Amino acid sequence: MVVFGERVVAVGTRQELTGVYPVDDTVALDGVVLPGFNDAHIHPTMTAENLLHVDCSPEAVPDARELARRLRTEAERPDVSWVLGSRYDQTKSSDGHIVDRWFLDEVTGQKPALLIHVAAHWGVLNSAGLAAAGISAESEDPPGGRFGRDSDGDLTGVVYEQALFDIAYPSLARGGRALIESSSDEARLRGLRRALDLFHAAGLTSVCDALCGPDDLRLLSEARARGDLTMRTSVLMAYPHLTALRDAAVTSGIGDDRLRIAGLKAFVDGACAGGNCWVEEPFVGTEDHGMAVIEPDALNDLVRDSRSAGIALATHANGDRAIRMVLDAHEMSRDIGPSRLRHRIEHGTLVDGEIIERIKSLGLTVVPFGSYARYHADKLIGLYGHKRLNRMFAHRWLLDAGIAVAGSSDYPCGPLEPLAALASCVSRQALDGTSVGPDQRITMAEAIALYTTGAAFATGEEDIKGTLEPGMLADFVELSADPFTVDVDDIADIDVRSTWVGAERVFAAPH
Repeated sequence: MVVFGERVVAVGTRQELTGVYPVDDTVALDGVVLPGFNDAHIHPTMTAENLLHVDCSPEAVPDARELARRLRTEAERPDVSWVLGSRYDQTKSSDGHIVDRWFLDEVTGQKPALLIHVAAHWGVLNSAGLAAAGISAESEDPPGGRFGRDSDGDLTGVVYEQALFDIAYPSLARGGRALIESSSDEARLRGLRRALDLFHAAGLTSVCDALCGPDDLRLLSEARARGDLTMRTSVLMAYPHLTALRDAAVTSGIGDDRLRIAGLKAFVDGACAGGNCWVEEPFVGTEDHGMAVIEPDALNDLVRDSRSAGIALATHANGDRAIRMVLDAHEMSRDIGPSRLRHRIEHGTLVDGEIIERIKSLGLTVVPFGSYARYHADKLIGLYGHKRLNRMFAHRWLLDAGIAVAGSSDYPCGPLEPLAALASCVSRQALDGTSVGPDQRITMAEAIALYTTGAAFATGEEDIKGTLEPGMLADFVELSADPFTVDVDDIADIDVRSTWVGAERVFAAPH
């Protein structure tokens, strides 16, 4: 492969290229080279903040005792005003039981504390946190959110959707300001550098940050100005900022191949793995259908207005009820706005034949979870049962229908490694070997396409990313083995040897 600047000039055999192009420098790689992996839905700016707080992921916290120890240690620090923990997973860290405010009270004392679930759609406050947020037993649920209560009506400390966003997510908080302030700019820049290092080590060369507010965009812009934005980054701005984008005449595609605005992000329901998405059939053993977080009329207006403004809309919808609501809104406005826009359904988890046909008719792009069948199978089976798993993360059905599909980790909500996602999509097996919706298996070539050409298409960048043909960006990853030839059980264990963005090495595995 011959490269000039950041672009591929030519590819071929050594004999074909030697002597034809004047080469200043030669790099020899002894691994298998693929186009760089591109995650179409991931959260680098959220990760930058998370990395500054307590890691409560299952990898770090195997049980409630360790969870308590970590949170107590953080609470004892004199410089900490809020005890913040992220990536908590009750199925792996507290025996399937969600910890409550009384648990947090015991380990964090009088300091306000917030523990955020791995799906990032709900969290748990201690009593001091509830008080700081002005939430009492008499408080009414906010629009698009809910306060958890026990059988006696007492607050458990759990806050769902908008109730959480108002506390912890400035990009989605009503009024544009969350209760808990973000870390300093310099601290977040340090967190972002750590996040990008993690992503590059997994073979990622491009990402789409799937939820940004003005502060997040400013963070990325500052990293770019300092030469620290080593990852090609597209962003989806949070939907409350549509008016500001429209007034500034900002449309999808503004920016360049290092940092650009891809579109707008909206929400219809809750989390697939969090057990509060909006479904037709209730969750197993319950009468609970999950929750919608937006009214139909408001969604209809948002779809119409984003299309009119020339901004692609990426709508979070997991449950089949939620997806139908998105389709209804797009059908009402299908003739509005430029046809070039890549309107997306984020996750599109639970589908059926009718939903597939409507998505195809509308020309929407779908961005399903790549690793969830493998990683979250334990909770998915308990929530949905085996039968519905054949309709979840429906890569096979979507691809067979000719629908554009992109690869996504949704990290920190799921594993970030694309190789683990390839294993999940090809095998549809959980980590313990359980079969999880085998009807949706796809080939290795199709799985790799999700994280290369498919992800590039989702952000309207297929003319510069996704392949290593002449004229394309020289973004590539070197692997220790060929995913097309290794056993499916070994795909996730392939090592990333090096990662290159614009022909510059951004990651090298230690020897």
